Amino acid sequence: MTTTTWIKNSDWVVAYDSDTASHKYMKNADVVFEDDLIVFTGRNYVGGADTTIDGRDVMVLPGTLDLHLHAYMEMHGKGFFEDLASKQMSMTQLFEYTWLLQDDKESAFASTEASVCDLLKSGCTTMAELYCDQVAYDGWVDMLGKTGIRAYVCPMVQSGHWYTPDGKQHLYEWYEKEGLRNLDIALEVIDHAMSDSSGRLHGMVGAAQADTCTEELFHRCKAAAEKRNIPLQTHAAQSVMEHREMMRRHGQTPIEWLRSIGVLGSNTLLGHAINIDQHPWINHHEHNDLKYLAETETTVVHCPRAFAQWGDMMHSLGGYRAAGVNMALGTDCYPHDMIEEMRIAGLLSKVSSGHVDLLSTQDVFHVATLGAAKALGRDDLGRIAVGAKADIALVDLKHPSMRPVRDPLKCLIYSGTAAAVRDVYVNGELMVEDRKVLSIDQDDALNRLQEGQNRALKRVPERDWAHRSADQISPFCLPVEGLH
Repeated sequence: MTTTTWIKNSDWVVAYDSDTASHKYMKNADVVFEDDLIVFTGRNYVGGADTTIDGRDVMVLPGTLDLHLHAYMEMHGKGFFEDLASKQMSMTQLFEYTWLLQDDKESAFASTEASVCDLLKSGCTTMAELYCDQVAYDGWVDMLGKTGIRAYVCPMVQSGHWYTPDGKQHLYEWYEKEGLRNLDIALEVIDHAMSDSSGRLHGMVGAAQADTCTEELFHRCKAAAEKRNIPLQTHAAQSVMEHREMMRRHGQTPIEWLRSIGVLGSNTLLGHAINIDQHPWINHHEHNDLKYLAETETTVVHCPRAFAQWGDMMHSLGGYRAAGVNMALGTDCYPHDMIEEMRIAGLLSKVSSGHVDLLSTQDVFHVATLGAAKALGRDDLGRIAVGAKADIALVDLKHPSMRPVRDPLKCLIYSGTAAAVRDVYVNGELMVEDRKVLSIDQDDALNRLQEGQNRALKRVPERDWAHRSADQISPFCLPVEGLH
């Protein structure tokens, strides 16, 4: 039996314009969806509806897409990672600190649920969850399915991992055969997700990092993605140390090497790609990376806040787009707030380029919606259009952060907060109602995550190269009285 929902006479609708393949505003318009599909956009709808929503003082948006995050692990680091960077490894957190706070199954599930709550409440309806701990926990896919968000399940595999013995150098431990075996396990997980009947679970093949996967593993990942007609994602060009290592091994930048082995392409997503040849920290003698990314139609998933935390930024989001590179956004670590991620992306692009006109508000929103949908090969996501999925966010224009309202999308991205997002639909199902997530008990998830963080902090000396405590590595930002 079909269920019809009518969002009636909305003050503003951010609708898809097929003539320009971009968004446009519609004033005092209706949006109607039947089950999971939008069936009408425009004025003066004359059909019936099972549910009618008053669109006055509302902006209707397509849900945004977060194409790069590690929801299962990163929230454990809130209050720990913010002021950390390895001073003798070009200011990255990756090699010395990333794996210090080790999740367990209970805390990983709690972290995922808490992260999804943040995403949904910021108007995000699709996430790509990158699982980087070799073999995913039992029940991971089913847990994601219960959260209510549209999820691309991406268990990542690798041929080895990096570590530091002294906080000054990074080394690699290799296990190439195990990595190939783990790919088979990962593909079983992906196939399980793709067989889900909800219509909200999808698959993505993951090769962990450019510097931790062999050419053979990359080729097998690429073939598996092509066989299933799904995307492949990897991390690349995310640190100065990675660039130096790839130059040492191959005499090529990470982007050049991935191109030379046939990994780049229209179904390939690169997480970050910040430290490319033209980045001032790299200062490579040739600047070809952007050209190769554009020529191969590879997507770059930009996660600006995560890198800003240790003083790095893309040069620049507007410049990448001007070079013809398809761009998407990800939250990567925390907070998982796509409104904030769009804001930081827009501001840092202006700062790094010194050019206000190189990236407009429209461009930022395009990256978070249509650019991401293109990366996934989906013409039914990231847009309000007939035939598109009913992944929709309703923004309260009376919320203080949105007022006064002149240009509502500018208000949302540069002044608004997630609290302005009132209701969210995923696949036509109401997942956030009056700012409350319906599919997850957020307080319970956060309580379980707090307990998991406490356990992880106690384990830090076992995982740190110098056996330091969590408080020694990351002291409280103010003096504390009465701590013990």
